[in-house]
Amino acid sequence: MDQKAINNVLPPTEEGNAATKGYVDSKSVGESDLNMNGHSVKNVDQNPIHEDEVVPKQWIEEHFLDRYSPSSTMARDLNMHGHHVSYLRAPEQNHHAVTKGYADTPLPLLGGDMQGDIAMGGNRIKHLGEPLHDDDALLISSANDYYLRCDGANWMRADLSLGRRRIRGVANPQTDQDV
Repeated sequence: MDQKAINNVLPPTEEGNAATKGYVDSKSVGESDLNMNGHSVKNVDQNPIHEDEVVPKQWIEEHFLDRYSPSSTMARDLNMHGHHVSYLRAPEQNHHAVTKGYADTPLPLLGGDMQGDIAMGGNRIKHLGEPLHDDDALLISSANDYYLRCDGANWMRADLSLGRRRIRGVANPQTDQDV
């Protein structure tokens, strides 16, 4: 154009129309979509400051969990700032998180051996059946029915048979009813 200018250009109405410098300068970044046609952004700042900055893929991989990869793990504790975790799936393994409803469900008592201690926190075991074996637990009321207390708090309810054995170490009687 040999140093000549085009003047009096109308505002563009289609993609291929010419535009004035004023029209181009009036458009701010982000006012319309940017079509990259499959190309990538190069030389991105490695330490973003604002949340609307473009960051490299490697930075994302270092600072975010991949929710589709089971091997993606957290490096630190998760601070929920008072918020709740919702919509947990039913646990499938011992290390899975559970809902309060799952944790509050009474345990099915199907037998088996317990390992470790039970911290009762001041609570008691109730509705205990009659003991069937020597190592079964029993209620104090059952012990009072079947055994004599060493402190004399309960009495014999039947005759005592010693099977021709002797009683030794008895103190001298003090009343007429003493042995």
